[in-house]
Amino acid sequence: MKITSRPKTFWIPLILLFGFLIQMNTSCDFGPPEGSRAKQAERGKLIFEKQCKSCHGMDGVAATVDTLETKAKDLTRINKRRKVTTFPIEKIARYIDGRNLVKAHGPREMPVWGEVYKQEGMDETEIKGRKGELIAYLMSIQDYE
Repeated sequence: MKITSRPKTFWIPLILLFGFLIQMNTSCDFGPPEGSRAKQAERGKLIFEKQCKSCHGMDGVAATVDTLETKAKDLTRINKRRKVTTFPIEKIARYIDGRNLVKAHGPREMPVWGEVYKQEGMDETEIKGRKGELIAYLMSIQDYE
C-alpha cells in the first residue's frame, strides 16, 4: 500500500496563515489608537486617579474628603452645570492650570497644577499635553442626563 503525501505547495499557504495568526495575536493592541481622544482619555484617567480623585471622587462617585472648606465639584456634570452642550475646553484648561486665574473669583483650594507641573520639570508643551489628557478624560465622563 502506497501512502501519498500532499505536494509542498499545499503547506505553504497554511504555514503563512498560521504565522499571520500568531503575528496578529501577539502584536495587536486592542486599545484605542495612539493620538486619539480615547487614548488621551485613558492617560487622563490615570492622571485623574493620582491627582484629582481624592477630592473629586472617581467615576461619578463623590469623594469622602471632608476637610475642604468648599466641597469639590462633581466633574461629571460640567456641561450640565454650565448649561452648555459643548465642553468648555479652554476654560477648564485655564482652571486646571491655575496660574492665570483672576483673584476676584475667590479663594482656590485646588492645587495650581500648572505651577506643580512646572516645578516637576515639565516645559509648557508637556504641561499643555498633561492638561489635554485630563480634559479628554473629563469630556469622556460627562453626564448629559
